[in-house]
Amino acid sequence: MMKIDQSIVLMGLWNIGEGRFHAKLSARDGRSIIKAAYRKGIRDFSSAYSYNEADSILASTMNELHADDWRIYTKVMPVPTLIRKAETMLRRLGRDSLDVLMLHWPAENESLYRSMEDLEKLHASGKAGAIGVSNFPLPLLQKVLNDFDISYHERPLSLIWKKDWAEEKQLGIKTLAYAPLGMGLLSGKYHKADDIPDDRRNIEAASSPDLYGLADYLSGPEEALSWVYEEKPYGVISGFSSTADLSILDNIGRIPEERRAELERLSDAVSSSFSCDNIFSHNWRL
Repeated sequence: MMKIDQSIVLMGLWNIGEGRFHAKLSARDGRSIIKAAYRKGIRDFSSAYSYNEADSILASTMNELHADDWRIYTKVMPVPTLIRKAETMLRRLGRDSLDVLMLHWPAENESLYRSMEDLEKLHASGKAGAIGVSNFPLPLLQKVLNDFDISYHERPLSLIWKKDWAEEKQLGIKTLAYAPLGMGLLSGKYHKADDIPDDRRNIEAASSPDLYGLADYLSGPEEALSWVYEEKPYGVISGFSSTADLSILDNIGRIPEERRAELERLSDAVSSSFSCDNIFSHNWRL
């Protein structure tokens, strides 16, 4: 298990699967990056049923490395076929159990509670070592915590998305933080919305002029990632587009107080105007 400060380092597999918000990696590139991540010390991987071939690519790469010490944190939509889909993931991965299984997105109450009960069945049967939820707004997360024994919440967390983070830290749940570079908007590549090559240009954050001021102030993506690690979530999920991208993990450090104060001010200017519940500009009702 690789850690930076107190947080587990996870590799996200989303860009090995299809998606509107990223360029898909080839299977060959995906395997190369997974191998490099493993050799760097990463043993924890974040996936989902909807990432499709990402699971089988991960499993075949681990087999090639003769590795049996890796962990999978994965997600499935709250649907009537949830148990069947979880079993499909087990077959893809060649595993008897999923280390952590979460609901990928919220749902209406009836579907949500039926799906939570299915998660509990998978946990009781040993097919899920632990269970949780993903992308839940704070009121719904609090409600589910009251009714079910969940351990994990996967959510976006970055300098452009920290909604309800202060409150969530008090809940005692293990938070897995994804999109620590704001879905790449804090990578230093983008200085206006027109620079963004995919559907990320349509999310609410991309339309904020304060975003680009924040991006320009950063000394580099390492500083944005350092801020997330300083917040000490249970784990931080990073996606990598090349083996060279892994070097960012070597440059995580402490942010001087004066710079941190200015980053917080710029961050507040970006995030204070958001009307949505999630970085993808979704809204959910209880």
